[in-house]
Amino acid sequence: MSSEFFPLTTLKNLISHHIAILERYDLQSEKEFSLLYFEFGEYKEDLEIKKTIQTVFRNCDIIFEYDGDYIILLPKSSWQYSFDILKELREFLNKDVKDTIVTYPEDGTSSEKILDSLKKIVKENHDITLEF
Repeated sequence: MSSEFFPLTTLKNLISHHIAILERYDLQSEKEFSLLYFEFGEYKEDLEIKKTIQTVFRNCDIIFEYDGDYIILLPKSSWQYSFDILKELREFLNKDVKDTIVTYPEDGTSSEKILDSLKKIVKENHDITLEF
């Protein structure tokens, strides 16, 4: 089953909701999750990329489209797991992708802090200003 795209306006609320569930049920072994950002540059309009993203990620992953780029929340996913997924995606698509990974709780313990970390790292590494 293909993953669906969620409106970007729900990004902050869904991150907050995910954190609240982890804290409410004290899921210590599952408290880690990652937020990925990837930018496809000149390939933004490639429909094959969009279809691939929908099929590669799990049904529990939350995909947001951001101006032709993507932000994905990966529940129960470490930085290393997320890195491996991005590496495989790059290899499969054979495209130059600018990407960034932030994780909970290392890069922030609230949706605001995680999103601020994502914005900061994307700006530092790729000179892209995210606005949300």
